[in-house]
Formats: sequence, structure tokens, C-alpha cells
Amino acid sequence: MTLLRTLILLSVLGTTASAATLPGFRVETLARSGGFVSSVVTDAHGTIYFTTTDGWIQRVDGSTATKIASLPTHAGGNGGLLGMALLDDRTAVVHYTTWDGDGELAKVLDDVVSRVDLESGAETVLHSFVCDIDSRMRGASAEHHGGNPTVGPDGSVFLGIGEYGGHLIAQKPEWNGGKIWRIERDGSTTQWALGMRNPYDLAWDPELQRVVVTDNGEDGGDEVNVIGEGSNCGWPNTYGTHSPMEGAVEPVYVFGSTVAPTGLVRLGGANPMLRRGYLSGAFVTRSIYYFPSLTRPVADPIRLVSSFDEFVIDVTEGANGDILFATANGDSSAIQRLHLPARGDCNGDGVLDWRDIYSLVREVNDGGPHPAYLAQEGDYPASWGCDVNGDNTIDAADLKALTDLLGSKRRATR
Repeated sequence: MTLLRTLILLSVLGTTASAATLPGFRVETLARSGGFVSSVVTDAHGTIYFTTTDGWIQRVDGSTATKIASLPTHAGGNGGLLGMALLDDRTAVVHYTTWDGDGELAKVLDDVVSRVDLESGAETVLHSFVCDIDSRMRGASAEHHGGNPTVGPDGSVFLGIGEYGGHLIAQKPEWNGGKIWRIERDGSTTQWALGMRNPYDLAWDPELQRVVVTDNGEDGGDEVNVIGEGSNCGWPNTYGTHSPMEGAVEPVYVFGSTVAPTGLVRLGGANPMLRRGYLSGAFVTRSIYYFPSLTRPVADPIRLVSSFDEFVIDVTEGANGDILFATANGDSSAIQRLHLPARGDCNGDGVLDWRDIYSLVREVNDGGPHPAYLAQEGDYPASWGCDVNGDNTIDAADLKALTDLLGSKRRATR
């Protein structure tokens, strides 16, 4: 099917979300908007905000997207309003590009990081990273400008900026592109790492005391990196599974084919079935990948969502454990919620009944005790809901828990 025919089909589908998901998982469309979404976040009260590359910060009110603030940028190439994180429930930190001109000949002059008051829309620039350090007005291409910022535990901001398609500047410390930056509250900066190609998103891991960042490779070689201050990730001298460069930090995981990683979130423990690990969106495969652990050796991630009918741009976790993700298709964007199976729904049909006992018996006998996130593997593809007692392991103890659960449900309906 051609891209044009696909776009036409998706516009007809409207709010219908279509994707392959693991048993018992499903996707719900919460809101739609014009423009191309670049990030999604939630505050402590569950309010959802998102950005679009044309410069708007929007809030989800029910099923409606409300524009609440705009930044001085416009969409183009890999430029525009590229991402947002929350410093607190009232204050966002954003990343956007400034331009000289528009259209195909437009040049990007700066990557800007600002604080934005979500009530008044007022902007305070924290730092402006000039693209061409020798001549600002010469600018750079609109390619490879990174994306989302993330907030560290002390309120500092981490940001990845791509190398504008310029390759070699990624290894030149004096240039701003191809780097991971740490930005303090007063706007001062530290170059955290270099040797990046196009890092769209990153997260702070408090257990590792490191930054976790995905990087888009060239001709495959998409990476997951765990880096400390002063790290060199090697681009363009090496990337992916190519021979390592002396002194470079090797990625903890390299995707076997091009996925184009987008949004990244470290799970905070609020979701009962996704307590720890990382979720990564992917543009090319239109998927959401789950990494239970980034301790070497890192196993292949699990696709929670595959071949979605729109591009997956960002993914986040709400304070209540909700998994939200942002998708885009042409000039239309959507905010989606990923529903996980309920405990006891072992067959993943959305109903808790005696048929789940049959499924659980088959699953328990399918390889012996195993982690809940491997329920879909083996000879019998079951749901994560087989982990009835919530200990993250599927075993015989879940049979008693399910029997008790069904018994209490039956008594409650009498």
C-alpha cells in the first residue's frame, strides 16, 4: 500500500486505533488534534499536556485538545517545538528551534530551552544553543535536533541535541550539536556526553545514577545507551554493532533493524504490571518496546504494541500508573491510553470468569514458573493477567489466587 493511500485510509478511520497488542492489552484514543505531536506529559493530578511541532502546548480537556501557550518557532524537517517535560504542575521546560526564514531554504539558528508558565503562557529562556558556533546566521540544516528534555532529581534539565546531519561535529567538544547537555536552574550548562547522532529522548535513572538515552543510528544501529558525565558514545566513528572506538561507551542494546526510537520513559512503580524498566516508542515500526532491565546483557525488548496505524512519537507514565502515548499521522495527532489486562484475566478477553482457570492451568504448565511479562511466549500465548497474586511470577500460587478471586466475585453478585 502506498503512503498516500495509507494516509487517506487513516483519515477515514478517525479515532479508531488499530494495532497488534499483547493478549489482554488494548488502546484507547483520548483526544485528537491538528499538527504533528512531539511529546506528551502528565502532572501529579493526571492532567495531560502535549506539544506539537508548530509551536503549541496543548492540554487535554475531556476528549478535546485546548491550546494554552505557543513558542516562537514553526514546524520544518526535524525542527520546531520538539519536546516538553514538567518541572512542577505549573511549569514546563521546553525545547524548540529558532529559524531564519521558512520553507525548504530555512535554516535553524538555535536550539532553545525555556521554562513556560502553563497558566499564563509566559516564557523564560534558560539557555540558547547556537547551531553554528562560527557564524550564528549561517545556521544549520533542520535535520537531527534531538527532542524531549527530561528533569533530573535536583531540578536540572538534560537535553540531547543531534548533529544537524553534520556527522563530524558530534566529536568536537566546542560544538553544541551531537551532545547531551545538563542545564542548571540558572541556565548554566555542562556537556554531559558527546558522540550522539540524533537522540530523541532520554531519562535519568536514580538507581544507576546515569542518563539513559536512545540514539537513532544510520542504516540500522539504533542504540540504547547508559552514560555518565563525560561519556563519548562514538558517533560518527562508530555506532551500533560496528567496531568500538577507543574510549567510547558501548551501547547496552542495539536494535537488530531500524526502529527509529522516539519517546523514552523510566517506569516509576505506580503501574502494578509495569513496576520497573523502560518503555521506548519507535517511529518506523510504530511500536512500544518494553525493557524489563538495562543490566547487561540486555535481553531483546518485548513489543507491547506493534504496527500501530499511526507513528508512535512519545510515551509516558502518569502518576497513577496510566501508560499514555502520542501518535501522529500527517497533520493529525492523537493522545492514546494503553490499557493492561486485569489481574485474573488470564486469557486476555477482558472478562474474568471460569475460562481463565483453564487458561491459567495451561500457562502454569507452559515452561514452569516464569515472569509475568513472558506470558505470551512459549506454546500457549496467555495474558499478563495470569499473575493473579501480583508477585510478578506466574506459578501454581496464582491458581489459588484466581479461585479465591472468582469465588469472591460470585458471592458479591448473589
